[in-house]
Order: sequence, then structure tokens, then C-alpha cells
Amino acid sequence: MAGSPTPVPRTTVRPEIQALRAVAVGAVVLHHGWPAVAPAGYMGVDVFFVVSGYLITALLIREVGRTGGISLGAFYLRRARRILPAAIAVLLAVSALTIAVVPQRDWADWFRESVASTLYYENWQLAADSQIPARADLESTPVQHFWSLSVEEQFYLVWPLLLIVAVVSARRRGRSIVRPMFVVLGFVTAASFVHSLLLTSADHNLAYFSTIARTWEFGAGGLLALLAITTPSKGREVLRTVASWCGLLLIAVPIVAFRDPEAFPGVWVLLPVAGTLAVIWAGTPATRWSTARVAGLRPVQWVGDVSYSLYLWHWPIFMFTPFLIGMPSPAWVMALLVVLSLLVAWLSKRLIEDPFRARRNPMPRRPAVLLGGLGFLVAAIVSTGFVAPSVAAEQQSTGHHAGERD
Repeated sequence: MAGSPTPVPRTTVRPEIQALRAVAVGAVVLHHGWPAVAPAGYMGVDVFFVVSGYLITALLIREVGRTGGISLGAFYLRRARRILPAAIAVLLAVSALTIAVVPQRDWADWFRESVASTLYYENWQLAADSQIPARADLESTPVQHFWSLSVEEQFYLVWPLLLIVAVVSARRRGRSIVRPMFVVLGFVTAASFVHSLLLTSADHNLAYFSTIARTWEFGAGGLLALLAITTPSKGREVLRTVASWCGLLLIAVPIVAFRDPEAFPGVWVLLPVAGTLAVIWAGTPATRWSTARVAGLRPVQWVGDVSYSLYLWHWPIFMFTPFLIGMPSPAWVMALLVVLSLLVAWLSKRLIEDPFRARRNPMPRRPAVLLGGLGFLVAAIVSTGFVAPSVAAEQQSTGHHAGERD
């Protein structure tokens, strides 16, 4: 068939990608817990972006090779099953704990961001706040880390459409889809990269949170997935081993050494992006000094496996603890919170993520039932986000007037 590509090889688990996830989430957790140790641990998010771009593009290419097209409905349903259940669980927990332990004066800001996170525009909410002098410091909330998930969800909405454009173009010309995909995705990636550089020099906060400025990182991973069709990375074991170690260094060194957040993303984001691409391209080379020996360690693979839930849960746990214990968390408490975060992430993976992803589960199979249930929970969070701050403001106003009468 003229429009079909050579299928991208598929494996159940890729140890190097699991290791990248472990490194990425580890960097973020370390940055949030001990920022002096990992001042640029936020670069872990860039690793996630590249990995997502690679995996999603490879998945869509396989679908085109198997069916000749892309089913948007099936794609979006898979993403909903993968992303939403654990995220909604976190948002529900955050909403409940905010009402239970957080002073009412903070409710308006916290719930405003909870609504933005639930509807996946948190990155734009933070970008807008960064332009307001009174909010420019972007005071932390327990859902602030949802900005990166918002960027990913917005990417998922658009990326399949770009691939469909390439598929339609290839069919009209009776050619393979590979070249049109390179053209379409390459143009979008290059344009986004240039935009990111220009925007960083003008306003690094906008560049940091902007989906448009971040798209090229997903695109770089997507282009690597396309490259895998024409130039498989098998063989050349020594070269792949060197590339893998160099890639890990390009990720790890900036995380602990980079100390100029106002210059980020800019050109500096090329370091973790290039490092991630190198590790994915190298795969698991069969040499005695290969990174596969480290990447394949059971703890590394385990952390990579729970990385999504760990990313979701760790920050709310860190944020709410001072309200519960009545003081900032000392170092030993932070260490315990990391252990607690790992435990909660494991439970979330087993009890929330896996049942929704597995085919042999007792949950409703019909998309309408699944999406309807998730939609109800989203509506509940959004409603709480609007109602609770209003109730708090009314109570504060009533208390203030009562104080005046006294």
C-alpha cells in the first residue's frame, strides 16, 4: 500500500524509556524537596515531553501502518483512560484537603488553579498570572505542577491532526507517508523552536509555560520516531553505548549545575532534549559497559513504572504537610514524604491507573459510560472550585461585619 510506512518496532517495555521516566520524575521530586541539590530539576519535565512525543508519534505511525489511517476517537479515548483517572483522583483529594486544612484566605487562588488544572489550561493560567505584578512570583499551590500535564494534553489534541494532514497529502500523491510527515512535523518543530528562542529573550515566564514554545520538544521526539522507520538503530553497539552515556550526562549535569532560570528554556533546553533523544536512539546496546546495566536495575524500572502517579501525588503531599504539622517540613520529614509519595504512587498505579488501562477489568467498556463518569467528576471539581471560594468569602465578610457590631 503506497501510504503505509514500515512499522515502528514495538516492544512491551523499553528499559531505557522507563529509566528516562525515572530520571525525569526523580529530578522533579529532588528539585521540589531539595532545590539546592537539583536547582534545575524542572528539566525533568523536558525529558517527559520528548519521551511523550516519541511514544505518541510511534503509536500513531503504527496505527497508520496497520489500518491506513488514524481514529481520533480511539486515540482520545486511550489518552483519557491513561491520563484522567489518576489526575482526577489527585484533584479530588486536593479539593477536599484544601477545604479541610487550608485557611479560607487561600481558597480563591488554590481553587482557581484547581479549576485550571481540571480543564487543562493551568499552563496558560500561570502564564497569565506571571504578567500581573501582584501575582508575578507565582506563589505555590498543590496543583501548580499540572501546568506540564496541560501542555501535554494540548499537544495530544493537535498532534494527531498534523499526522492526518500528512497521511491525506501522501494519499493524494500516491506516495509513502514518511516524507510528508517529515515535512509537516519538521516545519512545526522548527517554527516552535524559533518561537521559543525569541519568546525566552522577551519573556522567559511566557516561554516556560507556553504550549507553542514547548511543542518543538514533543516534535523532536516525534521526528526521532519517524527516523526509526528509515534508519533503525540496531547494530553499532559501541556507538550506541557512547551515545547513551553522553545522553544521560546531558540530562544529569544541567539538572545539578544550571542556575539561571531566567535564561530557560532558550538554548539551554537543548541539553536535556538532546540527551533524551540520544538515550532513546541508543536503546539498550549490548556491551559490557552499556547503560542497560544501570537502566535495567529493578528499582529504576519500578520508579519509571510509577512515574506518572509519583509526579501527580508528590507535590500535593509536600504542600499539605506543613498545614498538617503546623511548621515547614525539615529535611528528615521531607525524606519521609518522599517515601510516602512512592507508596501513594504505587497504590495509585495499582488501584487507579492499571484498572482503567487493562482490558480485563470490570469497568464499563462503552466509551460513553467511561467518559460520562469522568465528566461528572470533572464537573464536581469545577463546581467546587467556584462555590467554595464564594462561600469562604461570604463567611469572612459575615465575620468581619459581626466583629464591627461587637
